[in-house]
Amino acid sequence: MPSEGGLDQPVQYIKGVGPKKAALFEKLGIHTIRDLLLHYPMRYEDRSQVKKIAQVEVGEFVTLIAYVRSSAAKPRGRRGGVFEAAFADDTGFLKTTWFNVSGKAMAARFKPDSEWIVSGRVEINRYSGAKTIYHPDTEKYDGDGSLGAMGRITPVYPATEGLTQKNIRAATLAAMEHAGALEDFVPEAMNKRYRLPPLADAVRLVHWPATGVNMDDLELARTREQKKLIFNEFFLTQAGLALKRKGRNPQRKGIAMDAGPELIRKIKSLFPFKLTHAQDRALAQIAGDIIGGERPMTRLLQGDVGCGKTVIALAAALIATRNKKQAAIMAPTEILAAQTCRKISSFLKDTKVDTVLLTSTSRNRSKTLEQIKEGSAHIVVGTHALIQEGVEFADLGMAVIDEQHRFGVAQRAELMRKGESPHTLIMTATPIPRTLAMTLYGDLDVSTIDELPPGRTPVHTRMYGKGNRAQALAMVRDQAREGGQAYIVYPLVEESEKLELKAARVMFDHLKEADLAGLRLGLVHGKMKSAEKEKVMADFMEGLLDVLVSTTVIEVGVDAPNASVMMIEHAERFGLSQLHQLRGRVGRGSRKSHCLLMADTFPGSPAWERLKVMEKTNDGFAIAEADLTIRGSGDFFGQRQSGFPEFRIGQILRDHKILAEARKAAFGLVENDPHLLQPEHAPLFRAISKWWAEKFSLGSVG
Repeated sequence: MPSEGGLDQPVQYIKGVGPKKAALFEKLGIHTIRDLLLHYPMRYEDRSQVKKIAQVEVGEFVTLIAYVRSSAAKPRGRRGGVFEAAFADDTGFLKTTWFNVSGKAMAARFKPDSEWIVSGRVEINRYSGAKTIYHPDTEKYDGDGSLGAMGRITPVYPATEGLTQKNIRAATLAAMEHAGALEDFVPEAMNKRYRLPPLADAVRLVHWPATGVNMDDLELARTREQKKLIFNEFFLTQAGLALKRKGRNPQRKGIAMDAGPELIRKIKSLFPFKLTHAQDRALAQIAGDIIGGERPMTRLLQGDVGCGKTVIALAAALIATRNKKQAAIMAPTEILAAQTCRKISSFLKDTKVDTVLLTSTSRNRSKTLEQIKEGSAHIVVGTHALIQEGVEFADLGMAVIDEQHRFGVAQRAELMRKGESPHTLIMTATPIPRTLAMTLYGDLDVSTIDELPPGRTPVHTRMYGKGNRAQALAMVRDQAREGGQAYIVYPLVEESEKLELKAARVMFDHLKEADLAGLRLGLVHGKMKSAEKEKVMADFMEGLLDVLVSTTVIEVGVDAPNASVMMIEHAERFGLSQLHQLRGRVGRGSRKSHCLLMADTFPGSPAWERLKVMEKTNDGFAIAEADLTIRGSGDFFGQRQSGFPEFRIGQILRDHKILAEARKAAFGLVENDPHLLQPEHAPLFRAISKWWAEKFSLGSVG
């Protein structure tokens, strides 16, 4: 067997690659031979069947044997020109077109009457109406009937400019001699139980499928070889999560606190309303974690916009303060932190619990730091300023991280280090589908608030095209005239040369002078100084403004009960979960509320179908499932999860059954061998050490 160490050689040493191509491979995240072997095809093309030109249909992928009947080069700019060639056989001819190429070089290659194997998807040229293949794959035909690399099912890889599919295929084929060195971390007994083939065979056949394999199975990742590689990816992450859960240091005790029924009853009496059943359930789960202090609580609290997570966070903080410990609540923005602090202070105005706000722009910062250090500040609400050097807690017992996906793993860990094994509550208002929660947070206990408090007004959502803009603005004016307020949200602060999008700053002036003249408008965006933002937000919440023009800085936490219209410009540019977050800023009072999705799209387009989901439902969990299906897990939150490995072949929705199998297998293995000491588990230990090194070093962080 080849040496495992050879897999870590730079990719430039693969035959035909070299330093220049290696630099292009690095753009794809391919640095080593191992990376190249694990760079799997994104789809496949069946080039095993040759057609005659007269048989081809628009939209299908075809392979032809044809000769060059004519060609023409058209120079165009510095990046090269357009090259067109007409290929013919005894049944007809078909056009091919390449853009940004050297006409001279292409003419020298495709000489008249030379025979070629041509593969590609047939499209209609919108100018001439002729059947055309754009940028076909071509290979010289030697006349012996052999189709070479064309005469088989061919992989298509994620690529980058300057690196062709041929380059990647050739490099991958050359790297196959190292496939036998890949170490399989899944125990042999487990491979047999799930009928998984050897790892090296799976890698070879996923890159170069055997003749006769079912194309539907390939495209849907249902072959035995694909299942093996998907299982391995999921198994590795689930084993890491199982080790984190099992391996929480048993010597690291949690802080024992009284969280009994009497204390919970007293805490609930502070609220001027009755908790929902879902809130009661979540609070009971938190109390159950804390009583006895067997280990520090690490719980994820998820729930839809407006479901009352802040109330549960405060209840958890009060459990700590009633046990003479401090609590910290970390929010992603100064606006949200200030609002959370105000809300908590209003609930606690008749108690002796002292709540302070700490942000990078806090007034009397030195005094606040002293209060935190000496312990007279019982609940500390703040931004990432909470984890900065110089912030010392007297005795931190409860750490709450709000809108957790906006903080990196390291930031969350830093807050936890401000105390001696504090209990940790991680919150998100982006409902997480079960499959994604299983993958991202398999090491955490999860509480879900799936019920809205009574009195929340359902928001009526409607899509508006360019021709209906006046109608949408009329609704904004009508609502303001009736005493309501509106948000108008833009994706940009200033105009972009590359994107023709309306920008908040420019449109604010236009709205104020024309479309919404006579109304009181305010502008808030991320480039403003904190004090300016705070002033505008305060004016809006106090009713001194009719319309707040904003970027997505108001996406989370802003609570203005009088706001009844959310108008979102260029809605097609936002993810569904982000649109749902924005929609959640209205419908918080008694007024009938509306969400207006201004979109430059058309019926039947992907953007149209996506936005129709928003019209059909206000259920954040249903929207999250749809968003995950459309965008994939990596971009679900609008940013990659810090410290979490990406999947190269697995897709958690498509492959949820394999995920469930891998999770069961991984957690069962770790239950029986919590330190991976058995000899057959040594490869798994090495793989986890490599892939999860950073994540493990951060301990039990969400």
